[in-house]
Amino acid sequence: MLLRAEAGIVHIKGLCSNPRHSLFASRMDTPTLNPLLRYFNAPRETSTCPVIWDLRKAPKTAHHVHTIGEHCRPLSDSELSQHATHPPVATLRVRCGVYPSETWVSEARNRQGVTVKNVLDAIYRTLNIQLTHAEWESLCPKQQNRVNLVFDARWRAGRDPKAERAVGILRRDCLLQHVLFAGLSETDEENDYMMTVGRTK
Repeated sequence: MLLRAEAGIVHIKGLCSNPRHSLFASRMDTPTLNPLLRYFNAPRETSTCPVIWDLRKAPKTAHHVHTIGEHCRPLSDSELSQHATHPPVATLRVRCGVYPSETWVSEARNRQGVTVKNVLDAIYRTLNIQLTHAEWESLCPKQQNRVNLVFDARWRAGRDPKAERAVGILRRDCLLQHVLFAGLSETDEENDYMMTVGRTK
C-alpha cells in the first residue's frame, strides 16, 4: 500500500509513551511524546510522522512508514498499545489549527496511561460528530459551499448512500482535503498537543 502526503500542519493535543520502550529521551519537567505520534519538520521526501493515517477512516487503517512513497505496513498491536508519552499520563488533549472551532478538542483518557490507540480513537470520535446548526452558521458562504461539496461526494460514494446522507454533515467534512495525520506537537499547556495535517492529492 502506498500513501502520499504533502507538508501541511494541524495541531492536536497528544499523548505519552510506554515506559517499557527505549524510544524516548528522558526529560524530568514534561512528558516526552512517543516518536510514533510526533511531528517532525522533515524534507519533502521524508514523512513528517511515522504514522500515516487518513483521518476519515478508522484508526485500524493507520500505517507505519519512514519515507514518503515507500511501502508501509499497518501499525502493530504492540505499537498501538505503547503509551503516548513518557512518563505516561492519564489524560491527553489534541487540537487542530484547521478546525473551524477551538471547541473541537479530542480528549484521550486512560488511568493506566494514555496509549497511541487511545489518541487515534479520540481524534476519530471528535471528527465523526455531526455538525451542529450553530457550527454550520459560523462558516462563511464560501466555506459552506466547499463543505457541501465534500459531504455530497462522501454520501454518494457510501455503501448505503441514502443512510449516509441522512447522517448529515460531519465535522470531518470541514477538513476538506486536509485529512492526512502528520503528527502532534507540544503546546504551552500541560498534556496538550496540536495536530498537524497533510493535504491529499
